[in-house]
Amino acid sequence: MSLKVFGFTKGRAFGEFRRILIQDGTSFAIHDALREVFPGRFKTVKPAAVELHTTMELLCDAPTTVVLTPDTTSEQAFLPEPTSLRASVLLADRGYVDLHYLRRVQEAGGFFIIRAKAGMNPQVCEAFREDGKRLRSLRNKPLQTIHTKLPKRQRVELGVRWDVDGCPLCLRRYPLDTICRAYKWRWQVELLFKKWKSYANLHAFDTEKAAIVEGLIWVAIAAAALKRFLAHATQLIAGVAMSTRKAAMCVMYVLSDIVQALKTAHGAGLAAALVSAVTYLACHAQRAHPQRDRHIGRLQLGLEPLFGNNDAAEIREAA
Repeated sequence: MSLKVFGFTKGRAFGEFRRILIQDGTSFAIHDALREVFPGRFKTVKPAAVELHTTMELLCDAPTTVVLTPDTTSEQAFLPEPTSLRASVLLADRGYVDLHYLRRVQEAGGFFIIRAKAGMNPQVCEAFREDGKRLRSLRNKPLQTIHTKLPKRQRVELGVRWDVDGCPLCLRRYPLDTICRAYKWRWQVELLFKKWKSYANLHAFDTEKAAIVEGLIWVAIAAAALKRFLAHATQLIAGVAMSTRKAAMCVMYVLSDIVQALKTAHGAGLAAALVSAVTYLACHAQRAHPQRDRHIGRLQLGLEPLFGNNDAAEIREAA
C-alpha cells in the first residue's frame, strides 16, 4: 500500500538516487505488569515499554518496515541491509552510528547522512569555512586535536577519514548547506510517529496481556497505513498536494462506507465509496502551504509531489 508520491525535478542534487530511507524508532510505556516481557530502558519511570523500529521511504512518504521489540533492544540491529541501499541514501540520527556498517554501505554503493557522536575522532583531510575559505592549518590532523581551533561564527565543512577493517572510510560529498537541508528530511519520520499516536490510537494500552498489546499496536499501525494510502491515492488521482495529517483527522467520515462495501463484497459499492472518499479528501485535506514548503519545508531541494502517474492509473482501473 505504498505509492510513490514524490520525485525530484531534473538536475537537482538528490535526483540521482533510487531511494531515500529514514531510520528511527519510537517508544512508549505499557502496563507495568509486562516488565518481564517488554522491559523498558527507564526502569523506575517506565518499567515496561516497547519500541517500534521503523524504516521510512521519503519518496513514498510511508514506512516500509516496522519491527516491534522491547524498549531495551539495540536499535542498530534494525538498520536496512547494506546491499539494499545501492544508489540510495540513508538518513539516521547519532544512535545509529556504526563505522563497520557504514563501511559495508559504502562498499555496496550506498550513501548516508548520519549525525555523528561528539566523541568521534576521525582524521581531518580537508577543512573549509562556510564562506569557502580553505583552512590549511587544520588539514591532516585528528578532529579532537583541532576542535578548539574551529571558527566560532561559521560552520565548517570537513572531509574526514577513518580506517575501518584496514580500509579507509572517507566521508563528505555535497556542499554543507545541501547536507544540512537534506538532513531535515529526517523530521518526516518524527511526524509519522506523531500521527500514529495522535490519530491512530497508538498509546499505552491498559492490559496485562502481551498478545493483546501487540495486537492493538498492529491494528493502530494498520489503520494509520490505510489513512495514509487514501491520502496518497487522492493526490495521484485528484492532482492536489495532500496533507497526511488532515487526511488522518477527517478520513473517518468516508472510511465507514469503504469498510461496509468491503464487508458486502459489492464491487460497484466499493467503487462508489472510493470515488466519494477521493472527492471528499481532495476538498478537505489539501496541503495548506505548498509554496511555503519550497522555501522552508521539505520541498527545498527540488522534491516535488507527483500527480497522475502510473500508480494513479492503476488505482483508477482498480476502482
